[in-house]
Amino acid sequence: MKYLPVFLPLCVSFCSMSLTSHALDKQLVTYKQTQYTPIFDNDGVFPKDSIDFNSSTFTELTYSSPSEKEFSVEVSALLNADNEVDQLKALFNWGGTVIVASQGTIEGSFEQTDEARFPGNQDPDELFQTLLPNEASFEGESSFLGLGWEMYGDRIVGLGYQKTVSPVLLSIDTFQSYEFGFNNRTGEFENYHPEGTYPYKAVDAEGTIETYGLWVRLDPLSKAFEKVERTGQSESGFFFSADVMTGIAVYTPGEQVETDYAEATEAVAASVGRPGEGTTLEVAEATSLLTSRLVYGTGYQVVFPVSSAIVGASIGVEGSLHVNLFESDYASGSGAEGEIFTESSNFGYGFFFRLAVAY
Repeated sequence: MKYLPVFLPLCVSFCSMSLTSHALDKQLVTYKQTQYTPIFDNDGVFPKDSIDFNSSTFTELTYSSPSEKEFSVEVSALLNADNEVDQLKALFNWGGTVIVASQGTIEGSFEQTDEARFPGNQDPDELFQTLLPNEASFEGESSFLGLGWEMYGDRIVGLGYQKTVSPVLLSIDTFQSYEFGFNNRTGEFENYHPEGTYPYKAVDAEGTIETYGLWVRLDPLSKAFEKVERTGQSESGFFFSADVMTGIAVYTPGEQVETDYAEATEAVAASVGRPGEGTTLEVAEATSLLTSRLVYGTGYQVVFPVSSAIVGASIGVEGSLHVNLFESDYASGSGAEGEIFTESSNFGYGFFFRLAVAY
């Protein structure tokens, strides 16, 4: 099962750029290669093999102007395995006041399985089915805007805003009471619903999550380069980098999932001889008063002077952890009611190597 995390505060692919926050009197260029493996581990997990993101191999290219200037800039590009740009990020630093902006895409596709079905393919006698979107492919987006200040020489502290549009899993209350008995449709004694069973989960391929909160970033790579430039001595050892944001998140459902659910339940009703008796779906908006994401990197790095340049190399593991505690704002309607899972989390890890040179 292969996933790319889409909860771009979601994932390393959208959050792990190394951003300079130190006084380095040289231009800095970095190249990083990452093989990323996201893992979903919560009630809101997508059915196995039902969703596939387009890439899990990424190349990050970064250029930083000399940060000892009153104004400095850093630009980064994240390329997927097909060398297409998945994200662009820029950092602007005016004497310690930092603005970060990024924009990226999230692409993938859905696959039908025994549990996860496209609209119109539901089994009226299967109790636990997940409704996939009508469109097999999706293209989401992720954007971030942060305003912060350099503190203690190796970190940025400030406020951040992140928006992601990507697939999320919904819990559906169908208001159907199942009964045990002889099912004429299957010829078995089993739990079933005489009018056909509606999907109890659904994928919202256009789910929007906006997060507002406190933002903190640690950048040990730039600190190591700055120290080597100052002392002229090699620097090596284990490192830990982090990008953390904690605050409030708001979920806004897309419109297509309600249309897909009406189509799916109408197909179920028609298959049991009750055409025209499908149901509608009302999806609630939701607010999380405690949403946290951590993007981390840890490993071993070596930085050393070479003539008038400074060269660095590092290898290690990076990953992300994202936790939401949503509560629905409202849910009302004449048919089924849906809401994003109250507690949801996802995490992932990836092995990377990085080369950097300051000149």
